[in-house]
Amino acid sequence: MWPVSARWDPALRHTYRPAYRATVIPPQGSQFEARLLSWQVTADRTSNTRRTLQAVLAPETVRGLTGVTVKGAYLQLDVGIDYGDGSQELIPQGLFRIDSEDTQRPDGGISIQGYGREKVVADDRFLTPRTERNSSALDLIEAFLLETVPSTVVVRRTTRDAAVPYTTWERERWEAIDGTDASLARAVGVEVWADGRGRFIISDVPTLGDRPVWTVDAGPGGVLVSAASSTSTDGVYNVIVAAGDASDGTVPIGPVIVQDTDPTSPTRVSGPFGRRVRHYSSPLLRTPDQATTAAYSLLANSLGLSAGLSFTAVPNPALEPGDVVLVRPDDGPPELHIIDKIQLSSSGAMSCDTRSTKASDEGA
Repeated sequence: MWPVSARWDPALRHTYRPAYRATVIPPQGSQFEARLLSWQVTADRTSNTRRTLQAVLAPETVRGLTGVTVKGAYLQLDVGIDYGDGSQELIPQGLFRIDSEDTQRPDGGISIQGYGREKVVADDRFLTPRTERNSSALDLIEAFLLETVPSTVVVRRTTRDAAVPYTTWERERWEAIDGTDASLARAVGVEVWADGRGRFIISDVPTLGDRPVWTVDAGPGGVLVSAASSTSTDGVYNVIVAAGDASDGTVPIGPVIVQDTDPTSPTRVSGPFGRRVRHYSSPLLRTPDQATTAAYSLLANSLGLSAGLSFTAVPNPALEPGDVVLVRPDDGPPELHIIDKIQLSSSGAMSCDTRSTKASDEGA
């Protein structure tokens, strides 16, 4: 969750006036503020590009190389609260590369589609197969990012790291960084994403052991509008078998087996759910500790997908996918949930998709 002042949460729970700011950063000339007619941001930690933007800018907005263009322009969107006393608190929602722009009729507004900086990196594929070796996976991740976006800031929110043996990636830069079994992030047990300011964050995979950052409650003074639960076994594994890929002739590592053994978990291996096994191998796994770390991060991402909750609430632009929230409905016990997806817009409530591994978190 983005850091906010002490005024933030009380204001969300009462009538407040939203505030928006759209800053266009053109490929030539100076940046400028544009008037927004409407906007919608989707932030999804299960997608390779975490943030996407759809917006309509006022018809008088400058276009071309000194304004809105698909030839290298960006838009920084900030959303927050106007406190009515001359002060505002704005939270960055994304630095978006503008990839499409169209003039609407009859009002002439400019409709744009934008994507977070992960897509900028993904589009910069390796020109030839890339072979690297490094004493630090995090250093190599940072190097791959900075080759594409030299001006970016890389923030490390993890202490996990490991040496990288000689490894070759054929073409896809982002897949070397995160998102596939052969990625550096997967092997170390972290995830890489661009935040609301366009900085790249390297963080641990979120779990329900993380501190809840917000309470989503019903009733007077609450922020919950509606909620719907769902259950599915798609993508659920409670046993991960991790091994090093010995295709280069080295001694193979593993297999290392980690399991859901939490006695309160509905997906525990000793319960009626049974065992559901995923095998994972990577040439980056060269020690049992590396294999164990990678396996536990995969287990954390898999568990709980069978206990999903979708809810709508008063918009809270400070939330980030991966945040843990405590949901207190008026017809059931409170539950801890990890937010996977958030949709915010200039109209209507915020919608969130979440997951949990526990049926009840009373007293959490």
